Amino acid sequence: MRCLVVLLLFVKAAFSLSIDSPESYDCVSAELLCKNDTVCNSTYSVLKNCTRGDAGYPTTAPECQEAGQRISQTPIYHCKCHHQMRKEELCLNIYWTVHVLYIPGYLVSADSPYGEDSDTNEQTKNLHFRSLFEPEFLDDTSNACVKEANTCGSNERCTQLKSEYVSHCSMTKGSCDRRKCHSQLRNFIRKVPIEFTKRLLFCPCDQDKNCGERRRQNIVPKCSFEEKEMKNCLEIYDICMGDNLCKSRLLDYQKHCHLFEKNIEGCSPKQHDLCMKAYIRMIGTAATPNFINNMNMDTSLWCTCEGSANKLEVCNAFRGMFTSNRCLRKYKF
Repeated sequence: MRCLVVLLLFVKAAFSLSIDSPESYDCVSAELLCKNDTVCNSTYSVLKNCTRGDAGYPTTAPECQEAGQRISQTPIYHCKCHHQMRKEELCLNIYWTVHVLYIPGYLVSADSPYGEDSDTNEQTKNLHFRSLFEPEFLDDTSNACVKEANTCGSNERCTQLKSEYVSHCSMTKGSCDRRKCHSQLRNFIRKVPIEFTKRLLFCPCDQDKNCGERRRQNIVPKCSFEEKEMKNCLEIYDICMGDNLCKSRLLDYQKHCHLFEKNIEGCSPKQHDLCMKAYIRMIGTAATPNFINNMNMDTSLWCTCEGSANKLEVCNAFRGMFTSNRCLRKYKF
C-alpha cells in the first residue's frame, strides 16, 4: 500500500511538471505517466486510433483534431527522443502519435523530435572500441579510406558490425534485400562511436580517385543507395515522411544543418559537427544519401527532379538539402 502511494505521488508530481521544461523525460516515460492520468490517457487513446491508418479515424476527423488540441496542453506533448536510446523507434511512434496535427512542408524546418543526446552512451561505447582511437599504427598507406577501414578491421566488434551490413548489402544475382541492408547500416551507425564513423565515411582523399571510390563504396551503394530506376525526389520525400524514423531524422537533419536559414553564411565548428552527425543518421533510411562520384565529396540522394511539373521548385529544394548543404560542403576534416 505504501509503495502504491509513493508511485501515485510520483505520477502526480511528474504531471505537474511545467511544460517549460520539455526535455525532462523521453516519450516512452511520458507515455507511462500519461496512462496514469485519466484525462491524458483518454485523449491519447483517441490519438492512437488516429494514427492506425485504415483501421482507425482519418487524421482530419473532428475527433482527431480535437484530441490533438487537447493533448498539446499536457506534458507528453513536449517529450523528446534520443538517438542512443534502446527504444528509439517506439519513442518516435509515441512522439508522432501526440503530434498528429503536424503538417509537413517541403520548405519548412520543423522542430526535431530529438532532444540533446547525452555523452554517456558514447563514452560507454568507446570502452568497447578503444583501439579505434589509439595512435595510428597501420599507416604504411597514404590512402586515408584504406587506413580507416584497416583501423575498423583491428577492432573485433567494429569488424563484426561492418561485416554484417556488407553481407546484407551485397548483391546476389543482381539483387539484394534493401530493407535488411538499411537495417544493418543503421545498426552499425548506432553501435559504433560516431566520431569514428565520421572518419570512416568522410575520409579525405585529395583528388585520389582510388581513395574516392573506396569512400563512395563504404555503404555498399549498389544496394543501399542506387536503384535500377531513379525515383522522383518528391516520391522519396513522401516515402520518408510516411515513415516515423525517416521523417524524424530528416527533420533533425534540417534543424542541425540550418538548411532554411538564409541569413547564415556558414556553419560554426559546433554546427558542422551536429550537421555531420545528422547526415550520417540519414544513412539507412528511405532518404539515404551518398557521394555521387570518386572525384570529390559532392553528395546527393539517388533521385531526379525531371517530370516534377509545377513542383519543380520544391523538388529542387528537397534535393538541394543534400547537394547544396553548406555545412557539408565546407566541412574540414
